[in-house]
Amino acid sequence: MRMFGVIGFLIVLFAGCTKALELPDTRPDTSILVVEGDIRTGPQTENRIRLSRLKPLFQFDDVPERNARVEIVAQSGSRWPLADKNNGDYASTLQLPDNVPLALRIQTADGKIYETPFQNSVIAPAVDSVTWRQESDGVRVFVHSKDPGNKTKYYRWTYSETWERRAWYYSLYDFKNGSIVERPASDQVYTCWKSEDEQNILVNNTEELGQDLISYQPVSFIPNQSEKLYVRYSIIVRQTGLTKEAYDYWQILKKNTELTGSIFDAQPSQMPTNIACTNDKSRAAIGYISVGRVSEKRLFVLHSSLNLWPIRNEQQGCDAFEYPRFFAERFLQQNTNYLPAYFVTAGGGFGVAPKSCVDCRLTGGDTVKPDFW
Repeated sequence: MRMFGVIGFLIVLFAGCTKALELPDTRPDTSILVVEGDIRTGPQTENRIRLSRLKPLFQFDDVPERNARVEIVAQSGSRWPLADKNNGDYASTLQLPDNVPLALRIQTADGKIYETPFQNSVIAPAVDSVTWRQESDGVRVFVHSKDPGNKTKYYRWTYSETWERRAWYYSLYDFKNGSIVERPASDQVYTCWKSEDEQNILVNNTEELGQDLISYQPVSFIPNQSEKLYVRYSIIVRQTGLTKEAYDYWQILKKNTELTGSIFDAQPSQMPTNIACTNDKSRAAIGYISVGRVSEKRLFVLHSSLNLWPIRNEQQGCDAFEYPRFFAERFLQQNTNYLPAYFVTAGGGFGVAPKSCVDCRLTGGDTVKPDFW
């Protein structure tokens, strides 16, 4: 998840009667490194760090930091490199120990070295359950958890959603080399699965409670008529235990985003960080790297389990044109953004429709069914 995104300021210049008003230069320092991610301990766990540079407010795409050397370092001397994915992401599936202090070390292409302090792993308690409740305007998802040892106190949650979506037409045909042909069963484009990661900051604490108990913590909300509820929906919730310092960092970021309206807007207050450039004190970094073991749990919601479950509006569907085979093939030759949608049994022609109505991939998703589905 990209938690920093666009950070910058707009310079406004206007002229007076005789002399222009000179404002200080408030352009962001693009030498500042933005570090996103965490160190996750435990067996076969993906560790992913994203590196980018601070960017102007109205630059929508971030500036990935490429060709860096990123590794996780143990206080005992062991090292685990993260693979460079060539787009600012550095990731590897590792088996990191829970009982050894760990740190993050980054060496950028220009030779600058950034490091975090060594930290002990915070072991998050298991997620007891993930539940959902249908409300008048949609479906709300909750997480529940408890630490019997009363040690965690500070929590953060992230999640990923996946849902099944379908094209308007179940087409058994394709158009190739000027002819309508049967589509192989292995090339079905009717059913897709689409996934998204959360964009909100979800933190809470049990500091003032008599027990370390999380109950009905809101996680996700799916409004009525969202396509996520048309067929089948799934969410995996990941729970992380935080130190007090890490919790304070996420709380500040959460409050800032509530003021600006988006995590991708300029942040109005100074952000704490535990990342420092060790060989050039003039260089700064933004981010806070935690070390811990994550617990997770998955939930499924079937549309048939909802009361008056939402369905897509058929009146907003895709119109098809019906032609005899010869004219259908001529039409498809001249209109490359169309595909054969169905066979017309009366007369032997074909219905043709826009590609996006036939191929579910064109409106988002993948035809490969997820392993957990």
